[in-house]
Order: sequence, then C-alpha cells, then structure tokens
Amino acid sequence: MSGILQNLHQKTFRLETIVIEQKNPFYSTRKSYAREVEVYYYGKIKEEHDFQILVTDFNFSGEEGTMDQFLKKISYLFDEIECRVDAEGNITAIDNLFFLRTRWLKIQGKLSETHKGEAIDCYFSQISDLLEDEMKLMDFLGSYTMFGLLFNGLFQSFDSKRKRESPEGFTEMMTPLKEGDKMTLKISAENLEQTDTDDFGGLFVSRNDQLEEGFIEIKKDNFHLKHSLLWVG
Repeated sequence: MSGILQNLHQKTFRLETIVIEQKNPFYSTRKSYAREVEVYYYGKIKEEHDFQILVTDFNFSGEEGTMDQFLKKISYLFDEIECRVDAEGNITAIDNLFFLRTRWLKIQGKLSETHKGEAIDCYFSQISDLLEDEMKLMDFLGSYTMFGLLFNGLFQSFDSKRKRESPEGFTEMMTPLKEGDKMTLKISAENLEQTDTDDFGGLFVSRNDQLEEGFIEIKKDNFHLKHSLLWVG
C-alpha cells in the first residue's frame, strides 16, 4: 500500500463529479464539477504519511445560477490542504486547519456582502461547524465528492478482499484482480437495503503501484452521481 501512497507524489489527477437529477419522469438535469489536483508526498511522520493537496483548476458546468457561483467561491476554500494519512489511506489529521479557518473568515466576510438569505446563512454555519470539528472535516475531505478517490482507506492491501463501513450506513467491499503489472480493484456494497442508497459500485485501476483511473457510481432517490479520477500528469 505504501507504494501507491508514495507514488502519488508530484502527480496530477483530474477529479470530476457528475450529478444527474431526475426532476420528473420526463426531465432531468446534469451538472459536472471537475478539478485538477496536484499531490505532493513529504515522507513519513512516525507511522503516518505527510501530504499536500493543491487544486490548480476548477471547472463547473452550468454556472448560470447565483447559487452555483456562490458554491464555486466556497470551493476555493479547500484548494490547499495539508494532511496526514495512515497506512490504509485514511486522512487522520489536517495540518493547516488554522490557515483554513482564517481563510474562511475572509471568504465568508466577502461573500456575505453580496449573498443574503436563509440558504446562504445555512451554508455559512455548515462550513463554520465543519472547520471547528477536525473529525468532521476529515470525513468531509475523505468523501468521494472531495478527495476520497485518492484517500479512502480501501487501498491498504491488494492481496485479499477488504471492507470498510461507509458513512452512508452500508459496507464497501474492495475485491482485487491482478493481471501482470495491472491491478483492478472492484468496489461493491453490502447491506444497501438498510440505507437510502439504491445502487453503489466502482472500479480503480493501478499499474506498478501507480493509480491510473477510477470511478464510483451512486444512485439514490432521484439522483445519480458519478465520481471519477484520471491520472493526467
């Protein structure tokens, strides 16, 4: 596993989330949110791996709405993350938390001049709460919407199946399949019937311990989400 983590160093990935919402039986909307992410690995501190994540480019589809522009500006808050990751690939500490809190005060101050209303206030308080609770922030940054395609705790050992409890209430399973220097990790789910998720699955491909591409697909209610990762440089 440490091979995969160390091989993230000085690599650039394209992370994209596509959200398809079925508004009614005849009409659906599609939005995409893509980021170019640079990853730097600074070695081990005790048993943990030290990383810096830089988002160098954002690309939102459908930026017509005021809310979309608002969310884009909020996204910039998380474009520089210094974190530590355990051997399993879980984020275990955020080292630039003070920087993020200070930055948020500035962003929030600027946004509150031009954006008003209950929904806006709700977003402000959600982010403030997130930054006050490091555990919550680590869960958020480790979600598939953020950086969970890179750091998610499923990549520890490719010799056998692995399981982990999803925050959504079901069990994620990783099944490795090796062909020469290519490793395919199939992601599936157990116990979906006890949750509001209708379907969950995905695939990661690595070669010689280098993560090349992957995706996770989630279906629930009227939403279809696809999170994808591509190594681009």
